Amino acid sequence: MIIIDFDDTLFDTQGFKHELVRSLESLGISAELFWQTYNEARMLTDGNFSYSFERHARILERQGFDYDKVLQNFSLVKAKVKYFLFSDTIDFLESLKKSGHDLYLLSLGDSNFQKLKLEQCGIEKYFKQVFFRGKDKELVVKEILDKNKKSDIFFINDKIKENLKIKNYFSQIKIILKQNSSLDEDKYKNSGLVFFKTLTKIKEYVTDKLK
Repeated sequence: MIIIDFDDTLFDTQGFKHELVRSLESLGISAELFWQTYNEARMLTDGNFSYSFERHARILERQGFDYDKVLQNFSLVKAKVKYFLFSDTIDFLESLKKSGHDLYLLSLGDSNFQKLKLEQCGIEKYFKQVFFRGKDKELVVKEILDKNKKSDIFFINDKIKENLKIKNYFSQIKIILKQNSSLDEDKYKNSGLVFFKTLTKIKEYVTDKLK
């Protein structure tokens, strides 16, 4: 059984966000204002992830920008969502699916927004079940484990803190970090977890362990 994260693991979320920045330049919205309002849009006061185009557009509207025009520009990026899958994502999912192991997708974020991205990318078919949550990935992992008593369980995700938390809760799970190029490699080395730069390398590692 393999539990896989979406953002920054299968999907180039950083590239996607930078494209959103560029989409608003024609409206006079600076990168600085984008990130300021993005951070407000992405999380509620209770710690739940909440980003959506509509929520972000409403926040920018309060800054004096036209809500509909912001959404229109965001929609141009939405049409390109599938191109932000990492180049080896499909091969990675195809290979693991063919191996006969159940794949589960676990992603933090607004459920409607995450579902939109997933549907645009066309990869939902590879997963036995998909989970979108506002926070607390460990609760979903527990839910999956309670229903599936498997000996080989892999958790593939890019966030170091999240992975260490999962390891602390579930010592039987084999944790694999997908390295984010924006973070210093020493942080991955110091985590004590197995990490790789590409999904292709992760595929090779998992395939070897499952022989």
